Amino acid sequence: MQTRLSMTLAARDWLRSHATLNMMATHRGVGLLFVVTALMFLPLEFTQLAFAVAGACAYTFLQHASEHPNWWAQAEDPKKKAAQAWPPALPGSWEADVQQLLGQITPSGQSEAALARLVEVVRATVQPLFPNADVCGFVSGELGASRAFRVAVPDIELVVSVSPEQLRALLGRQDRRLDCKQLEKAAIRAIAEALVAHCGFKFRRSAFRGEEPKLTLLAPAALARLGDAIPLDISVNAETPLYNAALMAECAQLDARSKQLILLVRRWAKDRGICHAAKGYLAPYHWSLLVIYFLQVHLKHGVLPPLKSFKSYCELAKTPPGLSRPGNQAPLDSEVPTAKLLKDFMHFYRHFDWRNEMINAISGERGRPIFEAQDAVLFLQDPFRPLCNLGSRCTEPSFQRIKEELKRGSDLCSENLGAAGLFEPWAPGADEE
Repeated sequence: MQTRLSMTLAARDWLRSHATLNMMATHRGVGLLFVVTALMFLPLEFTQLAFAVAGACAYTFLQHASEHPNWWAQAEDPKKKAAQAWPPALPGSWEADVQQLLGQITPSGQSEAALARLVEVVRATVQPLFPNADVCGFVSGELGASRAFRVAVPDIELVVSVSPEQLRALLGRQDRRLDCKQLEKAAIRAIAEALVAHCGFKFRRSAFRGEEPKLTLLAPAALARLGDAIPLDISVNAETPLYNAALMAECAQLDARSKQLILLVRRWAKDRGICHAAKGYLAPYHWSLLVIYFLQVHLKHGVLPPLKSFKSYCELAKTPPGLSRPGNQAPLDSEVPTAKLLKDFMHFYRHFDWRNEMINAISGERGRPIFEAQDAVLFLQDPFRPLCNLGSRCTEPSFQRIKEELKRGSDLCSENLGAAGLFEPWAPGADEE
């Protein structure tokens, strides 16, 4: 009996030390150990005992595998968890840190391929519901880079395009009083239900109060082929993802630093918890506009021209192109690195006069707000609806946190100790400790 007990303890230690079965040994392994020990005290032949123990182990193994479908991939790569840690281990030099961060947050070919697979799956699911619908997708960050606020602010947006007439014909037959927004919400629900029922997606949250209603879902890891479930936002006839992608693409063509800075700032805002529009903060698209405006007005000749000089903006807004300011095509400050621009961004908005200045990327010039709303905490002009203040949904408590984070970022940039602290994920109460 002592020998059997020693064998049981040895088996337990082996389970706990083995990388692929570590989780089993920590919780379900306790139950397995109890069963095996009980079997040893029963009057069984050695062959019967061996089969009983093997059956218990096999049952535990299968249960674990069904609950954790990605455990084998994780076991094959024991360094995966360390590689996904955020912020990652950085050299400690500000310029080198920023370049390494850009390498990790810029969407890779693998992320683009995952997006393409998800678009195809959603398109195949949507077609039976809305035969003439189309699906387009946008990825704004490397999908495997981290886990910070990844569900709250997904890096993938899918937009289903359906004509209003078809929405009305398929969804509005029973109630003609439904407007376009209500029809879009009904369509999103129908699409999400089909994805959950037939494709293994999981519902996470809805955001139906904004101008563009959407749902957040988790796509199965098997579809994305990235070793983990992928959060995504899905909407119907939304325009903002298209605007964001078009402006980002043209920014990259005009000056590569602009796209890099947008990626860095959006990632910083996401890590620090001030990028979740449902909580009264600025959305990722809004942070992109802040970066564009900063690059228009910060340097003497600017890094970017006004949006009215962007070809994509003029096509989407259906406005005649404006004239670029002199020097925009070859700015004198073209040698300023992205790392320095990131510091300047923090300093610029830390001292920004939010009450008396409007972020106007259309003209790319500093000036007073054109909006009459006195209760708005900031003024951010919508480039595609110039009379709309995108900052109107930002709440006072959220705005105060944004200013606190800008101050924190500015202080860290002044210390010049490396970028790791700047991108440290925020947790409630962390700054007070």
